Amino acid sequence: MKSDSCSDTSLKITNVALLFAGLACLVKGVHVLWTANEGSSAATALTAGLFLLLASTIDRFEVLKGWGLEARTKQLDKTLSEAVATLNQLREIAELSSESIVSLNSKAGRWDSAPSAQVAYEVVKRVRANLMELGSAEQRVKQIMEPWVKVTTNDLVRVMLTELRKSLQLGSEHYRIQLQSYPLPIQAGDSNHQLLLDSLNKFGSFEGDYFGSGNDWPIGSHASKLVEFVEKMPLLDESDRLKLRHFISPWLSRLERLASDYELLDEDEWFKSLDEEKPSSNGSNQSSAEI
Repeated sequence: MKSDSCSDTSLKITNVALLFAGLACLVKGVHVLWTANEGSSAATALTAGLFLLLASTIDRFEVLKGWGLEARTKQLDKTLSEAVATLNQLREIAELSSESIVSLNSKAGRWDSAPSAQVAYEVVKRVRANLMELGSAEQRVKQIMEPWVKVTTNDLVRVMLTELRKSLQLGSEHYRIQLQSYPLPIQAGDSNHQLLLDSLNKFGSFEGDYFGSGNDWPIGSHASKLVEFVEKMPLLDESDRLKLRHFISPWLSRLERLASDYELLDEDEWFKSLDEEKPSSNGSNQSSAEI
């Protein structure tokens, strides 16, 4: 820094000296031409003055041409091109690194001690901010964040399906007990017994169709899938359906926000619900609580 300052000072002094020398030569040339009418001497002085003035401001020009002389003092275009190329390379490296960071951060500890939902979200927000400052396209940033979105969404939906399964299991358990206590012997074509069997199978088939595919739901479909789930699931008491609608209602807009903007709406509610479902050290989920 000190050497650069000295260099700038020396350049300014040199420019000032050349400026005064150039002005002096111009004045001398004009004076000789005006008083002595000596064309050759005046032309020499004037030419020297012009060259000295030009030299005093040479750092302001990129290319000087004249009398067969070409002096290149700056290479702005080349420097700018190199800077743009370097920035593009840094952006690409940052995008690739960020993609790995988000993916690893989202999946880390799935079989041991996963990071808290809040910690994971803070990492994702920092990565997103850095990429946006570097000028990465919004679509590319979302592509990098997608592993975190998928993991976060699937974790939350798993919590909700666990709660919904409890209502489903109440119904299936009711019909299972009814069948176990059904009077023997069972007559062929017994319509009451067949009704109990059909009801039990209805609960079982619904659970098999819906509970095993949650992780395969595409991003953006989870809210509508949960609504469909609640409206179609068999219930022992139909009045329970209204309770289930209220249960999923606040999460529909939160899931939609995550799918569209890749950010958490009501983030404290997310943290509370997700951290209650973190895997334990043996790989199993802790018991879930009400959302």
